[in-house]
Amino acid sequence: MYLLVRTTLRFSRRFRQALDEPLERALGLNTKELLVLASVMDGFDTPGAVAARQNLPAPTVTRIVTKLVGAGLVQRVTDPADLRLQRLRLTPQGEATRVRTRATGQDIVQAHFGHLPPERVQAALAALNALDDALNAALPTPAGERP
Repeated sequence: MYLLVRTTLRFSRRFRQALDEPLERALGLNTKELLVLASVMDGFDTPGAVAARQNLPAPTVTRIVTKLVGAGLVQRVTDPADLRLQRLRLTPQGEATRVRTRATGQDIVQAHFGHLPPERVQAALAALNALDDALNAALPTPAGERP
C-alpha cells in the first residue's frame, strides 16, 4: 500500500506540473485558480463552500476569487435573503474560459498519454475510481461538499 500512495502522490505532482504551465500560458490562470473557477461552475457558490470542496484555506480562496472577479470571470452577488452573504456566479466570460480550459486540458493530456492503448487508460481509470470510492467511504464528507 505504501508504494501505491507514493506512486499516486508522485503522479499527482507530475501531472499538475505538466498542466500548470501550458494552462497558465493559454488561459492566464494556474491550476488552483481553475479549480476554484470549476467549483463555482459546479454550484459551490460561496467562498467557504469552494474552500471545503477544494480543501484550500479560506484566505487562499478569497484571494483567488478576487483575481477571478477582477478578470471578469466570476461575480460576487449579495444574497437578498442574507445581505452579509456573497454568492459567487460565473460570468459568460468565465463560462467560456471553463470550456477553453477543458479543451486545452484534453489537448495536454492527449499529448502526454495519447500513445497509450485505450484499454490501458480505461483499466487505470477503473482502478483509480475504485480507490477513490474506497477513500470516500472511509472519510467524512467535508462541510459544504455534496456527497
